[in-house]
Amino acid sequence: MPIDPAFRQIIASLRQSPEWDESLDLRLLQALWPTLVGASLAASTSVIGIRGSRILVQVPDRNWERQLTSIRGRLLARVNEPWPNRRINDIGFTYEDQRR
Repeated sequence: MPIDPAFRQIIASLRQSPEWDESLDLRLLQALWPTLVGASLAASTSVIGIRGSRILVQVPDRNWERQLTSIRGRLLARVNEPWPNRRINDIGFTYEDQRR
């Protein structure tokens, strides 16, 4: 479901505030993650960081990483919906390797 344009305007206004910082972008993206990517994908993944215009997503394992890498473009389109301008340019995936 697309983000309402009025909601994007509110976010844009809030981001103009001097108190707004990258940690608030992260909290916003984490809160909207299920709406942006769907409940089932959000149940297995989470946004754990934003570094500049790149987000880092925690995934369960390498198979998830491969699958989500194959749809990176669609995910980028979805995660940019809350902002009036393209905010995120890349997605990185991470998982804890259980074979250690």
